[in-house]
Amino acid sequence: MNTKVIGAMLILGPLLTVLPWIALGTDTSEMAPSQQISTLLAESGAVEARSILNVFGGISMFLGLYFLARSLKSDNTVSNHFAEIGGLLLLVSLPIWVALMGTDISAVDAAKEIGGAAGESVGATIIASSIGLQMVGILLVVGMFLLGISLTLLRKYRGVVGILFIVASVLSFIDMAASQDNAAFDIISTIGWMGMFLMTLVTGILTTIQKENQ
Repeated sequence: MNTKVIGAMLILGPLLTVLPWIALGTDTSEMAPSQQISTLLAESGAVEARSILNVFGGISMFLGLYFLARSLKSDNTVSNHFAEIGGLLLLVSLPIWVALMGTDISAVDAAKEIGGAAGESVGATIIASSIGLQMVGILLVVGMFLLGISLTLLRKYRGVVGILFIVASVLSFIDMAASQDNAAFDIISTIGWMGMFLMTLVTGILTTIQKENQ
């Protein structure tokens, strides 16, 4: 695939994923499903807009990272293995991400259609059943980590981008594995997750610039 297209996907993906959460998002991660559906119903318009943008953002980002991994093929066999496995994990993450982002819309639609307490109960059940889909976070972290190793081995972008991918992935994994409700872990979580999206954006910019300079 054309490098400019890959770069554009890597730029557009994080923007459509992160900005809607900042502008339209309400943090429901610590809420019970029954509380989540009540909150989502109160902001149903914003929820639908955010979820749709997140779906397209995820498609752009995951496919961009997958094609980036494919473009790293070289004479370095070890790097090739890391890039291939990382790219496949990121590709597998895509349908899970789309399903997870669509859960809120499905829950809100079901709650509205049925109405009343019964509707909210059905919506809460849909949200609760989507917990397994959150495994996409693990696939994303591992895929990014392996991609970072490949970038580092190839000294792509002087190796800096690859190292930062690795650091952000490790911090995100720590957040998932040992999540604690304190300021230190909040900082680790923010640096890790936002770092991965930021480095994807930076990689997209660098990929586009590099192509223009060739």
